[in-house]
Amino acid sequence: MADLYISGLTGTIDTGTMIDKLLQIKQQPIAQLNQKKALTQAKVSSLSNLSGALNSIQSFFSNLNIDSIFKTKKATSSNTSVLTATASADTPNITMSLNVNKLAQTEVRASTGGMNSLTSTFSSSGSLTLKYWKSPTENVTYNIDYSAGQTLQDFVNKINSSQNFVKASVYYTGSDYRLLLSEADAVNSTKETDRTGSSFVIETDTLPTELGSLETLQDAQNASLTIGSSTNPVTSPSNTFKEILTGMDITVQSTGSATVTVSDDFSKIDSTLAEFANQYNGVIKIVNQMTAKGAQFQGDSTITTIKTGFSNLLTPFIKAGLINYSDTDGTISINTSRLSELKNSSAEGLKELLTNVKDSFSRQLNVYVSTINSYKSTGESQINEIEGRISNLKTALVKYEERLRKEYAALEAFVSQMNQINSRIQDLIVTLSEMTRGGKK
Repeated sequence: MADLYISGLTGTIDTGTMIDKLLQIKQQPIAQLNQKKALTQAKVSSLSNLSGALNSIQSFFSNLNIDSIFKTKKATSSNTSVLTATASADTPNITMSLNVNKLAQTEVRASTGGMNSLTSTFSSSGSLTLKYWKSPTENVTYNIDYSAGQTLQDFVNKINSSQNFVKASVYYTGSDYRLLLSEADAVNSTKETDRTGSSFVIETDTLPTELGSLETLQDAQNASLTIGSSTNPVTSPSNTFKEILTGMDITVQSTGSATVTVSDDFSKIDSTLAEFANQYNGVIKIVNQMTAKGAQFQGDSTITTIKTGFSNLLTPFIKAGLINYSDTDGTISINTSRLSELKNSSAEGLKELLTNVKDSFSRQLNVYVSTINSYKSTGESQINEIEGRISNLKTALVKYEERLRKEYAALEAFVSQMNQINSRIQDLIVTLSEMTRGGKK
């Protein structure tokens, strides 16, 4: 249990105030260390921000695939209401005329008979054989049981749960409810409906008695287009023609004619350089803040070197006229008109320029990141050392306060005792004085 000290009991010495004043003097080194710690923490925080910006631009260059942004292709349609197109890096630059002859459509068939209501049930049981033709020569077959007492919706659900090629649904004609069968996706089959030859994509044997047989509401047909003056059409089970040319897909929207042009797409170069400028300026703005007049790193060569180093690395871009450099704050912007000229006149030269700048920045950024992280680690070590010193001083201060309170408590006790002795002496003197006067009488 800690000792209890109560000051001022004698009323002669205000020991509490004296102890507080002495403690305040002893606390001054702690206050100074706390101030130093706060300043160091602020420095470390600024260094962390700079490190983050350097890491960000380093990641930008690490992830930058220059070959990729120069290989991008675009496919342009002269009539997007007829067709659209996409191209890959492997698609050759080409212009070709296309004529869309017909669009793809799925086969839709319905029963010739129906049920009076949705709650009406089949009167007999049996098994339906559902056949789906994936091509003129290949089919898949499913056997689907039905039973007396089932509704049409029960039958629809069972068809849908049995396979994924044919979508069954209830079709209301206005007077009865019939079975509707349609292809789930036109891409699943290349076969076309041939009513003359009674050849269908969706076929069944005997339906439940109430449903009759199947009639065709819509024929299955493949999309078809011709290229240039060719008389041989190209077909696709869906409205998208995959790899009609290496790396190029065409999606038809309507019948008609259109011209597709495949060309180099350098738009990624624009966005890449814009992002570079953004990353570059992010670093420069932080350096400007850290080294401004009155700032903590004003005149610190470790930080200012980054700004001058960055500007030196821009030399190839500046010589090519690609960069607008601000002498005021060191930030940059892209000269878009000059960039357009280089893309059109010297794409390979521009590619080489970007490659050289990427390599230069990547090498130097490794140095900058390492230097700033080391600088930051030094600051963090200083904070830890200061915190240790503060902790030691606080421990010593507690002991010092305890010693003071003991000493001053003893002093107060001594003074109190002296006061009591003094009071007794005074009383004795008074008594003796009175005795002396009494004897003289």
